[in-house]
Amino acid sequence: MPARTTQAERNAAHWKRLGLIPGAPECVIKAAHRAQIELHHPDRGGDANVAKQINVAYDELRGSGAAANEYVAANYNGEPWVVLGITSAADGAFAERAGKQLQSELAAYPRLVARVRWAIDNFSRVKPTRVSETPRAASSIPPQPRRVTPDRSAHRPPPEPAKPAAPEGLPAKIDFGTLQWRGETMRTIQLTWKRFAPYSITVETAPPVRAEVVASKVLPGRFSVTFSIDWDSPELAGGPTVRGYTLDAAVTVRWTATDAITIPARGLIMYPALVSASPMSFDLGTVEFELVTRISLMLVSSAATSVTIEPPAWLQRVDGRGQEIDAPLKLATNVPVRVELRVHWAPVAERAAASFETGRPVRPTGRIIVRWGERELEIPAEMVVPPPPRRRR
Repeated sequence: MPARTTQAERNAAHWKRLGLIPGAPECVIKAAHRAQIELHHPDRGGDANVAKQINVAYDELRGSGAAANEYVAANYNGEPWVVLGITSAADGAFAERAGKQLQSELAAYPRLVARVRWAIDNFSRVKPTRVSETPRAASSIPPQPRRVTPDRSAHRPPPEPAKPAAPEGLPAKIDFGTLQWRGETMRTIQLTWKRFAPYSITVETAPPVRAEVVASKVLPGRFSVTFSIDWDSPELAGGPTVRGYTLDAAVTVRWTATDAITIPARGLIMYPALVSASPMSFDLGTVEFELVTRISLMLVSSAATSVTIEPPAWLQRVDGRGQEIDAPLKLATNVPVRVELRVHWAPVAERAAASFETGRPVRPTGRIIVRWGERELEIPAEMVVPPPPRRRR
């Protein structure tokens, strides 16, 4: 009973059938299939059984090849046929075909394209040749073997590519300046390597800074890095009870396992404004009907903001001349501002008429509402108004 072949053995046979080195690039697998089918297709006088074996080999290997850039980079200093992913027994026409396919795939990697071109040019010159044995002539002097000096200069391994220094475009620091709470925070830098293949980069940030890296699809070797503030970071959990947060974070840009640079991120984050009022409630006590009565409210904010003041109907916000105003009030940081309010008697008279007729006092109540952003402050206010004395007829 014949021994069963393993999948590894079958795959080895498939690679050999297509004339490839195991693990060759995916694009070279496709090129090898097309070249072999063109040669062995029955419509072109080839053997149908051989064509079938070629198709089976391609179906089994398809999708298992390496990425072109990864394969050539890993075999950069290999023999020309190793760089191309083909066996040394392949002919020059196939080597050129595989090389052109690789060059097309590696258009964004000039250094790797140059290495593939070198492999095509040197494939035939350094390829090992098989010397057929010839019968010795009848002579007393044995024939001397022919000494062939190989052209080693053509296959001299190229020098290792230079490693890049820091990319162009790195700033001395990421300056966020002064930021208002949950305001726009994006800062973008462009990093570029002009002489090297595109390197991948990673950016490591300390909270609350975060970063997003985007590689250019048009210019190989260029990356756009956008920095922003994570407003939900635990670092900013202090909230508006603190005047502000001084940003001093480290940003590390890394492009290889050993090459990186750390730059500082600086800025001042202003927490949302916190407005406080004094007093926090008003009790005007007993106020004679239609007596001119004013109260003062002191407001102060932890940050610059604009507030609106909405008193109850029986109070009016007035200016120094006693004129009613309702415009928003701008508050500077930590600068107290006095707000004047005056009792407005018309609504009181309208609602208290029935009580006054029976000799009962009225007790107007309400809330002065101070609003800024999405926050508000409520200040209770009340007073007692006794009925006015009856006029004699």
